[in-house]
Amino acid sequence: MDLRINYLRPDVTQMTTDQKQLWETCQGMEQAFLEIMLKQMQSTIKLDLFPRSMQRDIYEDMQRKTLAEQMAKSGDVGLAAMLYRQLQLQMVTQPNNPTA
Repeated sequence: MDLRINYLRPDVTQMTTDQKQLWETCQGMEQAFLEIMLKQMQSTIKLDLFPRSMQRDIYEDMQRKTLAEQMAKSGDVGLAAMLYRQLQLQMVTQPNNPTA
């Protein structure tokens, strides 16, 4: 049984410029969410083999950012796809009306 949800991802090749921009924004939101989630998960681990330092913090931040970016681009989490579908629906029903 395949548990991947990639089928929810929209087809980028069929998108307009606005849709591509929305999709990239949704992926960015998913990446930001995953970074926060990973940081919170990592903070629950109390095992420190090496002392805390600024260099270690920078390395861990870079590692988290890269992991979150890879997770968001894979589409396996599905948050970007859900956001995109919801916001795309609003773009279609309320075009060019920023006050609605």
